[in-house]
Amino acid sequence: MGLFTNYTKEGPGVDKNTPRKTGVGRFFELVGRDMNGMFLANLLACLGFAPVICLVYIGFLMNSLLVMVVSAAVGGILAGPVLAGMYDTVLRALRDEPGYWWTTYRRAFRQNFKASILPGIVYCVIVTLQIFVVYFCFSMLAQGVNVDTGMWVAAVLNLVVFHMLFAYMWPQVVLLDQPFRQTLANSVRCMLAFLPHALAASIIQIVFWGLVILCMPLGILLMIVFGFWFTCELCCQIVSGDLERVFHIEEQIRAKKEAELAQALAAERQEGGEPQDEAQAAQAESGVWPPRKGTTGDGTEK
Repeated sequence: MGLFTNYTKEGPGVDKNTPRKTGVGRFFELVGRDMNGMFLANLLACLGFAPVICLVYIGFLMNSLLVMVVSAAVGGILAGPVLAGMYDTVLRALRDEPGYWWTTYRRAFRQNFKASILPGIVYCVIVTLQIFVVYFCFSMLAQGVNVDTGMWVAAVLNLVVFHMLFAYMWPQVVLLDQPFRQTLANSVRCMLAFLPHALAASIIQIVFWGLVILCMPLGILLMIVFGFWFTCELCCQIVSGDLERVFHIEEQIRAKKEAELAQALAAERQEGGEPQDEAQAAQAESGVWPPRKGTTGDGTEK
């Protein structure tokens, strides 16, 4: 046995059928491999949320709930697309999808822009109202006024239930082309069907963002460094298996890519002047590639 390891010899490699890691191992695998893209997407998300945070804070200083809600709705127009971009980056990492981050981010941002505006508005308005209710309860306590137990229970349930809903809503906004009301209906069904996972994802969001708010102004640094990528990664890792089980998303994406590749190859063959009969063209359009073997009319194999 030698004293030193021979680093020139090829290792056994990784079998393509090796199952993906789970839990903490999967988290650190993604952080080590895709941290660059997730961190850059997090910075863009922070920039996209800066307007809504500033506008809502102005309404807070004015002591006007109406101004806060309107500000949240306006700011949600930009906040929704950048949050969708954050989720898209994390979900691609979870699917082990190769590609240059900036190229895929720009393409996904354009594709999801319109579909993510309304979810962004709803999300920002609801979160603003939740923050207002919690602040109201704590301000009443600070003034020596006792807050009814029912008020606290309602506030906590509101936080938990809506963030359980959001945990399944945002991945669907990014992955599925469907009306927003259908996304909400699916989110409610998934939330009830996978209640422990939904609850875990909700608690992660509430605890982290509660910590960010309590630590202000240090919370700004926490938001920039960890902020969106950390909570998105943990929550998506929890709920992605549920969504895959229900919608078979990776299978749909794989079939779509195979169909696109078949069409591209068929177009390349036509540009190269290679003949293509009707059967091959039909198979290319249907996404079946390469064409299956068969026989021509005169009995010869093709």
